[in-house]
Amino acid sequence: MTNIGVIGGAGYVGLVTGVGLAALGHKVTSMDLDQERLAMLRTGKSAVYEDGLESILSRLNEIEQITFTDDQSEAVRNSDVLFIAVGTPSLSDGAADLSAVIAVAEQLRDEISEYTVVVVKSTVPVGTLNVVTDILSQKLTEGEDFDVVSNPEFLREGSGLIDFFAPSRIIVGAASERAKSVLREIYKPLLDGTTVVDIPWIDSACEIPYVETDATSAQLTKYAANAYLATRISFINEIAGISEKVGGNIDDIVEGLGLDPRIGSGYLQPGIGFGGPCLDKDLRALITVARENYYDPVMFNGVLQRNELQLREVINKITAAVGPSLYQKRIALLGLAFKEGTNDVRHSLSIRLYRVLRDQGASVIGHDLLAVDEATELEPDLEATSNLDAVLNGAEVIVALNSDSVYAEIDWPQVKLAGISPYIVDTRGILDHRALTSNDLIFDVLGSSG
Repeated sequence: MTNIGVIGGAGYVGLVTGVGLAALGHKVTSMDLDQERLAMLRTGKSAVYEDGLESILSRLNEIEQITFTDDQSEAVRNSDVLFIAVGTPSLSDGAADLSAVIAVAEQLRDEISEYTVVVVKSTVPVGTLNVVTDILSQKLTEGEDFDVVSNPEFLREGSGLIDFFAPSRIIVGAASERAKSVLREIYKPLLDGTTVVDIPWIDSACEIPYVETDATSAQLTKYAANAYLATRISFINEIAGISEKVGGNIDDIVEGLGLDPRIGSGYLQPGIGFGGPCLDKDLRALITVARENYYDPVMFNGVLQRNELQLREVINKITAAVGPSLYQKRIALLGLAFKEGTNDVRHSLSIRLYRVLRDQGASVIGHDLLAVDEATELEPDLEATSNLDAVLNGAEVIVALNSDSVYAEIDWPQVKLAGISPYIVDTRGILDHRALTSNDLIFDVLGSSG
């Protein structure tokens, strides 16, 4: 058992990491400045939605395996290893904002009193670990008082606990053998398949790849993974656009591509583009790092450009159907979170679409099963509800923006009986197209010509 502190422990990455490490049997002190979230976490509730999270959290609270505090000094005193999981949002030039990481390091410089491994879990560009090391070295001695390690996260929102307990790989980047040994000990229960609470995703028979490398390679692995996923999304959106122009069927194309073992089917679903807290941010940060090192990332610039154009494609479909004026047109957006299965609306393309439609005078109503409160907190003027019938009834345009199964089960005859035959844009291929056709409803599917 290792005493571990997680700084930024009420955010998505910090919370999943802290809960995961506590479930492995480590004593975790989770620190954050958000008092409201801390109060919820102490009662076993979470502002971050993740399937199965609250039940595990409640059990860990009961056995006092995890505690929550707003005092970083307390977390340092109680810990031999500190995980930094604070946010690194994009600055206006695309670079990662490292101010929170730097602020944590400056405080740790004055708080660490004995050998501590500082693990950077936040997604940070190459060179950041050197910055943290330089700050700590102003008062402490590297290798004697501290070591800094890169341990990037690969958590998909909505599947974060699965990704923690059944990861595709664990990447540890460090120069210090002592620090590497500490991380091996931390992850040993996971590699052995043992926990202190019941975890349904643990499979002791499944071997988890454990990769040790240098810090630079560890950080680049994280950025490369997200850049590749973003590239696949922009790639299939571009193919979908071409398919639509020449009369193809994108569903059949995706199926054919996915059957190729060299390609696979993941992240080949056409849509409005990639949003959320990671792909866009990390791709922009990687582009900035490349430029700072005098390398022109031509392909990645194209990936971003395609993503920006994708939103315009949806707006063009709406205006082509109902006319150039959207003033007071009732438009329903199905799916407000950046993807289904989460309540995260940060950098949601659905919210961006809402803003464009709002600015053109449209009357927009949004639906989501999980993210209504988060969406209206971000956009107080947005009319939103989890009542799907209320959103559909009276809508002149309906835009399906994520793949929640509830949208595949819409009763289209009932929608038509409401008195208006809406124009429908299916950006994800999730709707029941046979039902739409049989009810004489006009619809458009991204990537298909008819």
